[in-house]
This record gives sequence, C-alpha cells and structure tokens, in this order.
Amino acid sequence: MLQHRKILIIDDDVSLQKVLGIQLENGGYESSVAESGQRALELLAEGSYQPECILSDIKMPGLSGLDLLPLLKEQYPLVPVVMLTAHTDLETGLKAMRSGAYDYITKPVRRQTLFETIERALQYYDVEQENNKLKEENRRYQENLERNIEERTREVIDAYQALKDTNLAVVKVLAETIEAKDQYTRGHCNRVRMLSRELASHYNLSEQEIEVLEYGALLHDIGKIGIPEKLLNKCDILDKEEKAVFEDHTVIGEKILSIIEFFNPCLTIVRHHHERWDGSGYPDGLKGEEISLLSRIVQVCDSFDAMTSTRPYRGELPLDEALGELKKGRESQFDADIVDLFIAQKIYRCVL
Repeated sequence: MLQHRKILIIDDDVSLQKVLGIQLENGGYESSVAESGQRALELLAEGSYQPECILSDIKMPGLSGLDLLPLLKEQYPLVPVVMLTAHTDLETGLKAMRSGAYDYITKPVRRQTLFETIERALQYYDVEQENNKLKEENRRYQENLERNIEERTREVIDAYQALKDTNLAVVKVLAETIEAKDQYTRGHCNRVRMLSRELASHYNLSEQEIEVLEYGALLHDIGKIGIPEKLLNKCDILDKEEKAVFEDHTVIGEKILSIIEFFNPCLTIVRHHHERWDGSGYPDGLKGEEISLLSRIVQVCDSFDAMTSTRPYRGELPLDEALGELKKGRESQFDADIVDLFIAQKIYRCVL
C-alpha cells in the first residue's frame, strides 16, 4: 500500500488552507493544517504527528513565519521548511532561506511550482534521514568498536599480567634454586633486586626497563647452577683454575636463559654483572659505558650485598666498611656516579 507523504500547512488564511489542502491531496499527499505558528508548535509537541515537509506563511498574526522558523529548525532540524511569501516581498523569502528555510514559494501558489518544490524538499528530507541513519549506525558501530577494543585490551592486559606473574614465579623458583645450592647466598638475589630497583628509581627509566632490571637482578647468578658446590662453598681463596671455573657462571647463566625468549632482555645483566669500569672484569673485558647502565647498577648492588653477607671465606662486613669499599672501587670497579648515588640516597636502607 502506497504511504502518502505528510505535509503540514501553517497559514492563517482559511481560503489558502483549503486550496493548498485540496491540491496536495489530489497530488497524493496527506496534509494537515495549523492556523498559526503557536498551534503548529502545539500540534508537533503532541508527538503523534510528524510531517516530512512544512509549508509556512511568513506574515501571520502572533508568531510570524520568521519567528517560527528557528524554533522549527531547532526541534525538527531534518524537516524542510518551505516559506510562503507575497510576490512583492521576495527579499523576505531570501531572508528566510538565510535563516534556515529550505526554499520559498510566492503567492498565488502555482500547482506545478508547489509540487516541484515539495518533491525537492522531500528528496532532501529522505537524504537527510538516510544520512542521519548512517550517522547513528556509525555512532553505534564506533561505540561497539570502542567497547570491543576496551574489552580486548583488558583481556590482553590480563593475559600479559598473568604471563608476567607466571614468569616472575619461575624467576623466583630459579633464584631459590641457586640459593639452595649455595647456602651462603640465601636471600642474596632478592636483596640485589630490591637494591637495584630502589637505585634505578633515581634514573629516568621506563617501567619496562625497571622490570628487565628486576629479572636480571634476580637471575644474575643463575649460572652458579653449573658450578660445583665444592667451589661455591670453599672456605679458602680459589686458585687460578678454580677461579676460571667459577667465572664461567656468567656465561653459563646467559646460555641457560637464552633458551627462553622472555628472558632475552636481561641476558646482558646476567653476562656482564662482573665486568669492571676499568675493563679488567669478565667475561668480555668491557670498560666504562660499554657496560650497560642496568648491568652497572646490578654490579654495585651485588657487590654491596655480597660484602654485607657472610661468605665461606669471610664474615660479613660492617656497613661503614662496605660503603668504604664501594668508594675505593669508584672508577676502577664501579661507575663512580652510581656509587655516589647509592651512598648519597642511602639505597642500602631498603634491605637493612
């Protein structure tokens, strides 16, 4: 069944109301009439009637067409409004279009002009309706997309956090495995981690770099798994051959962790935590800033905790003496700036 397009006529001239109504109905349209601007607003406010095009006279008592136009455009922005104006008042019609009217028709209204103007207005209405529908669909799509992205992002973050928690648990187990083999270093790896993180907080490092540092600190001695226990727990000073075997723990540690891709970022720390600022360290004889910052941080923290812990070949050193040893190692064993920061900021308090 053909659905008639709805046209609202707003005019105080009863004779014009009848003429327009008859022409529109004969042309297949459904027309309604409001005798004033105020009545038109009341009719529209009832909500039961939604016109697709409005014909409004400009000169009416009370609320004029020009006064009514902005109210209609504000409340019904998609409905085209065609103004009716006297033949001698074209400037007013143009003014109405500048104020938001779709078009204007001069009186007396010619039937052909009326239908041509209304058809263009209805085509405009249909296009605007379709555009508005597409905008609404796009808005809903964007909202759903954003919601899906947020949900997916949360899932990825949760999965990544779960992976991090699992990896951290693995790291702690590995650290405990090292310490179970060397009775004198129980808690050493975790203390080095705590010291390193505290020291690193004074540098402009990203959270990702801090995370790498913590893993590297926890695992820096993982290579001791491959060192005979008799060397790890020997009470006397190691001879040259034994020392060479012991020093292999940095390379062994790197090889063990290189199997797991997740640990690749911290391999440098594991391999180089016994390098020295003056180039006399092992295994690669790196010097100065050839040694990564993260490795240099772990060097200082590892040495401090080793000095303040009991070892098979000596007892623990008092705090002042351990700090004095760090000072002596400035620019030979350690990065002087890192030592100075460690002491000035009293980094050691986090493990005491």
